[in-house]
Amino acid sequence: MNTIALITKTPIISQIFTLVCKKLNLVLTIKEENDINQHYDLIILDEEFINEHFNLIKQYATKLGSITNEELSFEKSNDFTIPRPFLPMQLQTKIQNVLNDIYQEKLEESRHNHHQHYSEKEHLGPAIDYLESLASDIAEDIEDESDESIISIPKMDTAGGVLDNEELLKIHDILQNNNYETAQKPSHDEELNEQDWSNLSDIIDKAITDIQEYEFDSNENAPIRLILNKYNMEEVKPLLEKLDQNIIDNLTNGNEVQLSLKLNN
Repeated sequence: MNTIALITKTPIISQIFTLVCKKLNLVLTIKEENDINQHYDLIILDEEFINEHFNLIKQYATKLGSITNEELSFEKSNDFTIPRPFLPMQLQTKIQNVLNDIYQEKLEESRHNHHQHYSEKEHLGPAIDYLESLASDIAEDIEDESDESIISIPKMDTAGGVLDNEELLKIHDILQNNNYETAQKPSHDEELNEQDWSNLSDIIDKAITDIQEYEFDSNENAPIRLILNKYNMEEVKPLLEKLDQNIIDNLTNGNEVQLSLKLNN
């Protein structure tokens, strides 16, 4: 949210600024003395405060303005002027234009910094790539040195390319470990032989047969669903004669009706 500091002793100017800043959703601070000590987006001074201290206030403002009919000299750090007298709409337009200038300047500065950043990165790109490649080579060398199964080139040069007894023992141990792990782990073909597959098939068939032959207990209290469409009218007529008209209407509309039947003791 943008901030504005107004320095004036004129009540009508304070009132107009209050109305306009409220409409533009701006934070307004009104002072009757030139005692600015913090930064504001806009600082606006009434004509009686345009004096030798005018330029000192610029350090606290992104844009510094004045309310006057006089043309200020180039020595004054004045960014914009609001002529007296002014209407609220004129003041609103002026403030919006100045704030828009601030936004455009910040946007341009951001684009410039962004472009400069990528220009520097492009300029330093080959050097950065070289350093990254060098770091990668060093990391690979360190990894190779920690692996006892790898014989470095300097060692080969000093040993004439011939393995000594210690190196031969290391290679022998590695081969023995690999052979042991291979022997312990069954091959894919050995995991299930033909007999195993036959036994597994029999188990599955038996399980399916058991499920099909299993008889579930029926619920004696479960309701019996009677679909009248499966019977002719003569068969269901005795039942329908015992029902009232509401039930008949529900059946005609395709609704389901629940009936409870029992024999008296």
